[in-house]
Amino acid sequence: MGRTIQSATQTWVEEDAALRRFVRALRKSDQVLIDELIALSHSHVAEASYASNLYPMDIYLVSMLLELYKKVKQLELKLEQNGVLPVAEVNPSRGLVSLLELVKQEEDTPAEEQASAPLEDDEEAPTEYVDLQEGA
Repeated sequence: MGRTIQSATQTWVEEDAALRRFVRALRKSDQVLIDELIALSHSHVAEASYASNLYPMDIYLVSMLLELYKKVKQLELKLEQNGVLPVAEVNPSRGLVSLLELVKQEEDTPAEEQASAPLEDDEEAPTEYVDLQEGA
């Protein structure tokens, strides 16, 4: 019996081929940049096979974001070590809160309080995910 599901590498090759027409339409300088992003996503193809519930492009975009975020963190660390960026600029008070801190905050708050907390006037209702392909 043959395979029923494509491997992560095969889906990556298909997504790359699908993006080629878009990439060719970009300016030459942008083509170089997007090729670098695509190469960054390729560094996580093996891990992508574990995320079979996501669409392949979603996985590759998350991989790109992960690699870019790692580079930003490395640059922040180097700037801090060189004294260019004060330590206060690197901590979460700058507006970026680590995911681990968010998870810890949710663990500290009981589930009943999270569910029953009324929305204030300036807060919006939580966003719901709608699968547009569900009815197709």
